[in-house]
Amino acid sequence: MRYFMRLPFHRPALSAGALLIASTLLGGCEVNLNTEGLSSRDTRTFKLTGQAEVVLDTFDGAIEVHSWDRNEVEVEIEKRAMEQPLIDEIKVAAEQQGNRIVVRVTGPSRTEFRGVTIGMHISPTARLRVAVPRATNLNARSGDGSIRAEALDGRIVLTTVDGSVTAVRLSGDIQIRTGDGSIRLDDVSGKLDLETDDGSIGIEARPTALHAKTGDGTIRATIDADTVMSDNWDLTTGDGSVVLTLPASFNAELDAETSDGVVRATHPQLRDVAGDDRRRGEDGDDRRERRRSLRTRMGEGGKLLRVRTGDGTIRIEH
Repeated sequence: MRYFMRLPFHRPALSAGALLIASTLLGGCEVNLNTEGLSSRDTRTFKLTGQAEVVLDTFDGAIEVHSWDRNEVEVEIEKRAMEQPLIDEIKVAAEQQGNRIVVRVTGPSRTEFRGVTIGMHISPTARLRVAVPRATNLNARSGDGSIRAEALDGRIVLTTVDGSVTAVRLSGDIQIRTGDGSIRLDDVSGKLDLETDDGSIGIEARPTALHAKTGDGTIRATIDADTVMSDNWDLTTGDGSVVLTLPASFNAELDAETSDGVVRATHPQLRDVAGDDRRRGEDGDDRRERRRSLRTRMGEGGKLLRVRTGDGTIRIEH
């Protein structure tokens, strides 16, 4: 049996109201004691006279933002920790200047639980659930947590140090950054600037400009039929494949290259220029050479569509 227990003498073993869930694995003689901890909710409401500019920042926790039909912003902060003193140390600073609203949540100076600890314990977090008008400029950041934004129009910046980011039905100037997590876009339009250090990127969108970069992950981009490039596009992964699905009628100057992989194209505009090259060797046998780059004009040409991977396949399809 393997366990860890700490019993302080200066306070009760558990804070009042804590919910403990014990599970025992008899085969391995392992005892785990998990806890949901304590939680409290704090709701703030801000009236608006024009387009909202909302800044959200939490030290650790998920952020969820969606639109509604009210001319106000509502922010619900859900604090969670293993004991009440830790919850009390989670501070909320909220201010409004005109239509600019800033909500920042900072964590306690300590994260160590002073009661009984068996197995894992839950770190303090502060989750934000936010409702805003659809036409809102949003800047949301989490130190460690996922972010989801839905049904917004405006200038949108979503940043998390460690967590996934999901954007649904957004339009405007959109920037997304995550240090360690995936990025997912669904029914998004406008200027897209997407980066993750370690995670995949999935895009279903109508971008005017597109920058998608991952240090280690797959990029899958499905582009809507009525999309027109107004600026250059760049899709880059250090180690992973790129799958790009384009409309049958699409205008671009394509520049695709992989350092250690193959470029394959089934798009109707590329069938005559893409695919494996067959060459006859000196011994008379057919030899297949993998195509590692493809540069050609699609349709009437126009803006540059650059695709790069260090170690992976590039596939361009319809």
